[in-house]
Amino acid sequence: MNLVTYCKSCKKDIKIKSNASTRPDLQMEKGDEFNVNCQNCGKLEKKHVNDIKAEVNNTIILVGIGIGLVATIFLWFFYGAIGTVSAIIPIVFWQQQMSSTKSFNSYMIRRK
Repeated sequence: MNLVTYCKSCKKDIKIKSNASTRPDLQMEKGDEFNVNCQNCGKLEKKHVNDIKAEVNNTIILVGIGIGLVATIFLWFFYGAIGTVSAIIPIVFWQQQMSSTKSFNSYMIRRK
């Protein structure tokens, strides 16, 4: 999952570097409000934790597709058609990404 916000001056997305999986984790890591520097225009803005949104990380889904493809080919040679069950792996990766982004975006912190 990627954490992003937008720049008010140039309207581009700004990626937030954090490993927080929930909004309270991000609040504990960065505080209620923190400064964000736009890489496009260089403007420094103060953002509240609720202004951050989560988006699906497509590279993790592509890794899941790669693992599923390799596992399917490998198991096809040993077990035949039953090896195609491993094609579910990318779906599991996608479902995990969707549920984590939904849980992050649905929970909001009370503003003070």
